[in-house]
Amino acid sequence: MLFGATESNAKTNEAGEAVSQTAGASGNSGLLLFLMVLGAGAAYYFLKVRRTPVPVLSGITRSSAVAGSLLAESSAATLRPATTDLDITTADKAAFQQLLTDVQTAWSTQDLAALKRFVTPEMLTYFSTALAENTSQDIENHVEEVVLGRADIREAWTEQATQYATVGLHWSARDYTVSTKKQRGEPGYLIEGSDETPAESSEVWTFMRFQDGKWLLSAIQQ
Repeated sequence: MLFGATESNAKTNEAGEAVSQTAGASGNSGLLLFLMVLGAGAAYYFLKVRRTPVPVLSGITRSSAVAGSLLAESSAATLRPATTDLDITTADKAAFQQLLTDVQTAWSTQDLAALKRFVTPEMLTYFSTALAENTSQDIENHVEEVVLGRADIREAWTEQATQYATVGLHWSARDYTVSTKKQRGEPGYLIEGSDETPAESSEVWTFMRFQDGKWLLSAIQQ
């Protein structure tokens, strides 16, 4: 069936000459061969994408911006190629803690220039989208006075010259969302959260760095 019919149906014309009817079978075989090649190409692309080493970024939704979380929807991690384990030092943990504070501060002040120094380009795009969405809704989210309670190393690995670390972060902070169309104290100013009482939060952050450079935030999962 793949390379063409081996059996031909024949009939005679008015002159009694045999007429071959293998053309239809050959056409069908060509179509089948084309579909098989197309399927092989699709399978190669799928495997290539599934092996992308960069951690998957969490999504941003309108509800997450209102609720005050930096990023709300988690995604499943992609399959990674062969990797080696990475030892996380005390200095690395201190860097993760500082990034938690720096990112939350830049987010609260809507400072994309500052965020650019702490996150990957992909994450910067996500933060920019979330801040634009907040602006469109005339709201601002603030995460202030961040105090890290615990940092659990979930996984740390190296892929060629790139190092990754996934860390469960647990902290307290004043996390609240306000209306930019109202003044403090006016009805409707405080939309969600408390600007006085700290609340507990937990998220899973993935950090990455190139060739022992500085750590950058590359993904957030709740």
